[in-house]
Amino acid sequence: MIPEKKWDKISVKEICSKAEITRGTFYQYFDDIYNLMEEIERPMLEDLERRAVFIKSHIRSHTPPELFEEKFDYTPPETLRQWFRFCKKFRKPMARMLDRKNGDTYFVKRIKVTLTDHINHMMDEDGMPHDALREHFVKIFLELHFLSASTWLTADADDEFLSIKEIINLLNTMRVGASYLSYKRTTNPDFDSLMSLDDAE
Repeated sequence: MIPEKKWDKISVKEICSKAEITRGTFYQYFDDIYNLMEEIERPMLEDLERRAVFIKSHIRSHTPPELFEEKFDYTPPETLRQWFRFCKKFRKPMARMLDRKNGDTYFVKRIKVTLTDHINHMMDEDGMPHDALREHFVKIFLELHFLSASTWLTADADDEFLSIKEIINLLNTMRVGASYLSYKRTTNPDFDSLMSLDDAE
């Protein structure tokens, strides 16, 4: 019902009619619409937390920027894999929760906190410095996680949208590119002048 109506505006009466149950049956299990939504979201959030523990147990070798060309691990990290496995497992509810107009913005905020932690963990393993550039990259990378997931979740079977594997590889290209730029900044004295843009641009 969420695509047609904001979730907290859906009444118990509407839910009972749609589910073909009585109001008495509804109240045997839930206090109200908020309690129902909490019961839908709780196992999803718990699953994501379990994935966070799994991600942190899969330690990738830390690569200092100066050793980028020799030792950097280009393979997609577990962070990216687990995010899309999570989205695939909860495909239908995630598509509804991420609905920009009628989804649950509080639920999205809670997921963003966990996902930001995942991304920072990934960047720590990649040896990325904690600087202003990283702060911006984390924010942009986080939004791209949601944008790509939301687009994939709501795509019709006939749409020629990217597969999960292709999306992961695309996001991983950005991750590798950020690490490469960090490496070049460390090793190339002309980096800042080469990367500078005209004021007109």
